[in-house]
Amino acid sequence: TVTSLTDLVAFAISSTSALPALASFCAFASINIFFLWALAATFFTSTMVIDEKRQRDNRRDILCCFKRKRSNVDDDTGAEEGWLSSYFRKYHAPKILSTPGKIVVSVGFAALFGFGLYGAINLPVEDSERNFIPADSYIETYSETADEYFPSNGVSLFLVFEGGQNMYKNRESLAQLSDRVSGKSQEPPYIAEPNSDSTYRNMMSGLHDYLDANGSDAIGGAALGADGWPVSYSDFETTVQAYVDPRGPGSRYVSDLSLDGSDEIQSYRVKLEYIRLTKTFRGETIDDSSKQIESMDATREMVDSWTDLQPAFPYSEK
Repeated sequence: TVTSLTDLVAFAISSTSALPALASFCAFASINIFFLWALAATFFTSTMVIDEKRQRDNRRDILCCFKRKRSNVDDDTGAEEGWLSSYFRKYHAPKILSTPGKIVVSVGFAALFGFGLYGAINLPVEDSERNFIPADSYIETYSETADEYFPSNGVSLFLVFEGGQNMYKNRESLAQLSDRVSGKSQEPPYIAEPNSDSTYRNMMSGLHDYLDANGSDAIGGAALGADGWPVSYSDFETTVQAYVDPRGPGSRYVSDLSLDGSDEIQSYRVKLEYIRLTKTFRGETIDDSSKQIESMDATREMVDSWTDLQPAFPYSEK
């Protein structure tokens, strides 16, 4: 029962792996272990009892409806003790049951238990995709070089802001969103500094800079107010769609804008990036799950604290 339970838990935990093949295998194994234990505890035990009754009734094993004739000759001459049984009875058992033997066994067990406990405490739960890469592969060399020279490049993070009307209402705050995510690279949520296109991509910032430098003539010609933005929401919506058009000046933001069936703005996303949340363990670079959890929780708290903006939610590929 204990072995079945530990195997079931181990495979069930591994079924949450990000690797589909491994997750499917572990889920299959955990379900089979459960039913194997259930059948062993119920069906197998009951059939053993029935078989024992068959033997006592002197019935045949396959044709159990027929009984064999009982033999009057007792062929049981008894079992002879072999050398292994003799060793355990004469030497092994008396030694370990003696006082010095008990001390040696207890100390050895305590040492083994302590070593296992130490190993369990220091066993990392993280893993890395690099374990699937051959050590002599150029990909491994590339990853090590990236860790050394580009430590700030990590997993992409996206913040999704909902509602076109809310976007227009909070246009200035959304355009200056970089101020809110700056200075967070050395502590949770470990967001890389928004100082390059690879670590920060904000359509509202790009549109604001474009309107400030070029006006709106090339993207719809909407009238601009004193703040440099279109004076109405309808003009804003037209300007945004013209700006992110595949042939427009903001075409790189086309995947960051979501429109509904009537071409009205539903939401838009801002791309950020985490720093590399890794650590070195026994000479290998692996994911640091503690930092990943801290960054995830801190990111949610950060977004929830922006009560002056419209509803938003973060997501990333990990």
